[in-house]
Amino acid sequence: MKEKNHKHWFVLLIILVVVLVGAVIAIIISTKPTPVALFEEFGVGMLLEEAETMNECAECHNSTDFHTCETCHDDHGAVELADVMFFEVVELTGDVPDPSFVRVNEILPDQNNRGTHITLFEFLENHGIEEFESVTFTTNDGGLTTIESQYLDKTAMLVPYMDGVRFITESVHSSTWLKGIQRITVVGNENPLTIDGYTTSIGRLLLGDTVRLTVEGSDVMLSDESGKTSHAFVANWVEGARLVTLLQSDPAQGITVTDADGVATVLTYDEIADAVIAIVRDEVTLILTDRGRSAWPTKITKIEVNQ
Repeated sequence: MKEKNHKHWFVLLIILVVVLVGAVIAIIISTKPTPVALFEEFGVGMLLEEAETMNECAECHNSTDFHTCETCHDDHGAVELADVMFFEVVELTGDVPDPSFVRVNEILPDQNNRGTHITLFEFLENHGIEEFESVTFTTNDGGLTTIESQYLDKTAMLVPYMDGVRFITESVHSSTWLKGIQRITVVGNENPLTIDGYTTSIGRLLLGDTVRLTVEGSDVMLSDESGKTSHAFVANWVEGARLVTLLQSDPAQGITVTDADGVATVLTYDEIADAVIAIVRDEVTLILTDRGRSAWPTKITKIEVNQ
């Protein structure tokens, strides 16, 4: 009788272990915790190489300091995995829901696979773009090509190229297959921006004549123990179209800018003489070079010349 009870409990124990193991496996598959995600993304070989590097670091650094990024970044400038382009980015801009810099390893995570690719349509859909008029590729060496959507098909792809991205397609001549893509500018089907009576969009403006401005500059100082102070200048830059060149009427009396909420802002000619229309923090913005960011009209939908 005791032997039967032991067998009964043994069977229950086995069932319990199987259930627990199954639950753990299900949790790992669904949540992909850090160790699993690391092995899945980077592979055992790469992680072993990085582990060897960390062991060398431990000769000089206390291991208790390794729980943050500051140790390596502050002491050595940056941390890099040779086969993962953390800082290689492609700018996605124009008439898109979320203008942003997209990391190359997010576009094409498996760079070493010869068959790795993503179709252009899939890439755009991943960023909320389902319909568009044209797409323009700009390369890091100054190359540029614009292709209308009607000439693109499923063979239009983004593929790896020397730690970056290349565009290829069977539907357009190979001279358009640019390498080292730095920016993708999308022009949408709509014209949500009205400037002095005609309709356009920020994507269309960015394909025209543009200027680059340095904004929000400031002097950064650091004093050492001896009292010596070092200086450096830091700033942001923005690129957009000069407003005055887009106006067909004489803006001597100033302009009125209306945003998506219907709020109107009146500006004088002196205030807009060097103004530029650009994308700032995902919004169509009128940059006023002589005024702070808080005074820049955003979410612009209409610009009228005052009569």
